[in-house]
Amino acid sequence: MPSDIPSKENVVKIDTNVKSVVPARSRDVKADKDSAAASPSGLAAAVSDEVRLTGTSAKLRHLEAELAEVDVADAGKVEAVRQALADGSFTVDEEVVAEGLIQESIDNITQQARR
Repeated sequence: MPSDIPSKENVVKIDTNVKSVVPARSRDVKADKDSAAASPSGLAAAVSDEVRLTGTSAKLRHLEAELAEVDVADAGKVEAVRQALADGSFTVDEEVVAEGLIQESIDNITQQARR
């Protein structure tokens, strides 16, 4: 059984009955309400949203940027194939190509069956 087929344990159902979401508030909002009442700008100035990125998140963003710059083509292999095509020595293993096509077809049929 392929590992990309979800099992009953890891299937998540989305609840479409949710009508609204209450925004989360900072723990400091209650303390800020008291000080905000005395300020001219009022309560609106006391409530604020804050986002903090963890070290892991920053590292992940850095690694994603580095990965985006990686050349996925093996220059040596590309040059070897180019040379083999030029001198007529490039050969195709029909069996490997056929097996690849069959496996891709099986994968496509499996994905369509899941939908």
